Amino acid sequence: MKTFQLLGLIFLIGTGSVLAQDAMMNMDSAPATVQLTLDKAAQLALEGNPQIHAADDLADAARQRVLPSLFPDDPTLMVDTTIPGMQMWLVEEKLGFPGKGLAQADINGALAKKMDAQALDERRAIVLQAREAFWDFYYRQKVDAILQEGQTRWKSLSQIIQSKELSGQWLSVKAIQTQMETAKAVNAMITNSRALKVSQFNLNHLFSLPHQTVYQLGEEPVLPPFDQREEGLVRQAMEQNSQLAVYQEALEVQKAGRQKASLDYLPDFDVSLSGIRNPDDGSFSDYGFRLGVSIPLFFPAKQSHMEGAASDELSAARYDLKGEQNQVVHMVEDDFVNADSAWRILSLYEQGHLLQQVQRAWESSQLAYRNEEMSLSEFVESFNTYLETLNNYYQAKADYGKALAELDYQAGEAKGDSHE
Repeated sequence: MKTFQLLGLIFLIGTGSVLAQDAMMNMDSAPATVQLTLDKAAQLALEGNPQIHAADDLADAARQRVLPSLFPDDPTLMVDTTIPGMQMWLVEEKLGFPGKGLAQADINGALAKKMDAQALDERRAIVLQAREAFWDFYYRQKVDAILQEGQTRWKSLSQIIQSKELSGQWLSVKAIQTQMETAKAVNAMITNSRALKVSQFNLNHLFSLPHQTVYQLGEEPVLPPFDQREEGLVRQAMEQNSQLAVYQEALEVQKAGRQKASLDYLPDFDVSLSGIRNPDDGSFSDYGFRLGVSIPLFFPAKQSHMEGAASDELSAARYDLKGEQNQVVHMVEDDFVNADSAWRILSLYEQGHLLQQVQRAWESSQLAYRNEEMSLSEFVESFNTYLETLNNYYQAKADYGKALAELDYQAGEAKGDSHE
């Protein structure tokens, strides 16, 4: 018996130490406090997440490469003064086969659209992470409040149990069981408190806010009922899923690449204009014009192999797109089942007014125990049921919120589409 009492004491001391350290940190750093809601979490992620800004900058860089590819190479200017009194100048321009520049511009343009699609997908993925992180924080914050209440109650029960045991009013095995419940409650509070800190740090990383930032839940999030249809969500995903958009643009890149491959080994042109300075009067004369054409001796073998390689890459891109479409359909169907199941559980709790009912039942149990109409063991069991029911409700709400977030992402709901 002494062992279990000592175990409970150790847990209580550990809790006090953790809370004291947290208090000292808060006093020293004076952290900022953010009132966090579901919409606020998405907003902060869109504004501050570095991965989003990196993806946007890469997309901007890809767009900047489109126009330069339409221009030919810079001309070469050469002036020869090796012979005293004479000067020779030469302007030379290398021109590719007509259409090569446009083909390269098509490739760069397709790459730019692909990078835009990747930037959009990155924004939606970060919003998904922010929504999931919010629900993790929401659940752990609610559980923390429940466990804090439970810890106060368990301390009081532990004293009552000890007095009954010492007076011989209660069997030792029941005392041991309750002492274990006390120890488990303290351990659960410490574990959840640390998990809550992890949630806060995760939010800081997503938002790029200082490490000491403190979050408090704002208004209670209201979740819509689940009334979606699986077939409609699949059709929507085929049109709006941002991951699919990346693969579709990658296919366009390969189409443009195959077109350029058919032009790569056609003749190139070299145009030059020259003149010689007359040493007698200083004027330029003997103008010359030259047109050079490359002779693609190995054109048939090179072009056929390069076109074949480009065709294979295009075929691979089509298969990649098809594979991603199948994967998205699977994810939508899986997320649909998860969201539907999570909603049914949450709706049962809410339609039965679970929070109000369990609160009234707990108040009734406390009154019955004070009036000696309920035994201590029944009272302990009622308290456990009360805590477990609250925990299950908030877990169900968080699970449904995360299921909706994942389904929105897969179906291509407009989350994080704005790009300034």
